[in-house]
Amino acid sequence: MNEPHLSAPPAGPTRTCIATGVEGAPETMIRFVVGPDGEVVPDLARRLPGRGMWVRAERAALERAVEKKLFSRAARAPVKASAELVDRVERLLLERVLADLGRARRAGRAVAGFVKVEQMVGRHQAGLLVVAEDTDGDGLQKLRATGLPLERLGDATALGGIFGREQAVYVAIARDDAGGAFIERISVGAARWRGFRLNGAG
Repeated sequence: MNEPHLSAPPAGPTRTCIATGVEGAPETMIRFVVGPDGEVVPDLARRLPGRGMWVRAERAALERAVEKKLFSRAARAPVKASAELVDRVERLLLERVLADLGRARRAGRAVAGFVKVEQMVGRHQAGLLVVAEDTDGDGLQKLRATGLPLERLGDATALGGIFGREQAVYVAIARDDAGGAFIERISVGAARWRGFRLNGAG
């Protein structure tokens, strides 16, 4: 007789989401702590002191935690978690991955502008393509046709700020070398930001 299928438990340490009760790896969640003034503070780097409260990295889960006052229940004390916390977390997630993109640029590992991106791709040096979220058209289709990993991230103004220009629509990051794992950090961060935005209650 066949044994019933049992799903394998997550490898490594897990945390429980205070909004859904679901267990998951810390990388799939966002940690929060209570600040000195009793306000809930997001800790994306998971380094702040204090007892952590964990929420799945999804907008709907965080909205529920705020609306149902689940942070106070988890902290076992009244804490302040305003409705603005959800938008703040989304902004911080974007800022975090943009900061990684900025580090790649300063290290000489990222270029902006379709011509420069196309040149890096043609030299087989590109490992990741980043395109402004609101972009469409022939340029995007050409980059998709390369088969390289492609992330949609922020808008043209946000990307442009990284490269000291008003706008940037297309960005390429060189293949990672011993100098740093930029591609992994940027792709994971972009997926985390996008996943948070897409998994909303609305």
